[in-house]
Amino acid sequence: MWTVWVFLAPLCPICQDYTYYLNQLDAAWQNAADDQIELVGWFPNPAVTEEALVEFAERYEVSWPLALDTVGWADALGASWTPEVFVLDSLGTIRYRGRINDLYFALGKHRNTPRGHDLRDAVEALLEGGTPVVSNTDVIGCPIEKRTPFNENWGHAIFPALKSAN
Repeated sequence: MWTVWVFLAPLCPICQDYTYYLNQLDAAWQNAADDQIELVGWFPNPAVTEEALVEFAERYEVSWPLALDTVGWADALGASWTPEVFVLDSLGTIRYRGRINDLYFALGKHRNTPRGHDLRDAVEALLEGGTPVVSNTDVIGCPIEKRTPFNENWGHAIFPALKSAN
């Protein structure tokens, strides 16, 4: 099983825009991947409330799981931006890190439609038993300014091999 984690912020307009693409990817993965992929959205800022999370899900029609990052996953993985995506294997090894696609090519600048689909391509390569051609891309987004410190006791219970990036 592959775990796709995306770090989000409810007020980040880039996160808001990317929910459309994440919703499409999740629907495709649920239809074609036989439960091999789990997409989860994490909100790393401890000031984000459950109410804000629910409002985000409703406003952007998110049906995949969203959660407050109370374990400190953003800290453990070294996430710096929202939306920043990580594809992890069953041990917590990062197999892809970066952007969803190239819709945004600079802060405040975006195309009408993306040209490259980095996350989709990486997941397809992994599902086929290969390695992503590109495993790390630059992210355009909002900085993660506040985060919960990584709780190694909880984190290692889920991903034993995961080591804090900080």
